[in-house]
Amino acid sequence: MKLLLNDLRLRERRDLLKDIFETAIPATEQDVIVVFVTASGYRNQRLIQDSYSARVVGTEVDGHRLSAIQLTTAAGICTALDLVAEGALPQSGFIGQEQIGLDQFLKNRFGQACAENFAEARHA
Repeated sequence: MKLLLNDLRLRERRDLLKDIFETAIPATEQDVIVVFVTASGYRNQRLIQDSYSARVVGTEVDGHRLSAIQLTTAAGICTALDLVAEGALPQSGFIGQEQIGLDQFLKNRFGQACAENFAEARHA
């Protein structure tokens, strides 16, 4: 990317860069986001390991087909902005995505686009 953007100065010729990428890299709507989390900790004074996995696939939202990466990227930022606008998140300073609980995220109008995928999630 450094070669393309800086050395070949395509940063200044974004239309050409876009044309190169669209010509050389095939697009897909069949991408899949895989989430796998494992955590260890104490539950009832006993050391436990728990695992969680989820698969996110593309879907249609308001008449527009979104790939999995488009869906998860858009849902994340739109949910965060929506929660700030509602006053549900801090109104100043840096807000990390980890400050948004999964339930809070999935109940939001934008997070609901991912809710179907996470509803199928399972403990491994």
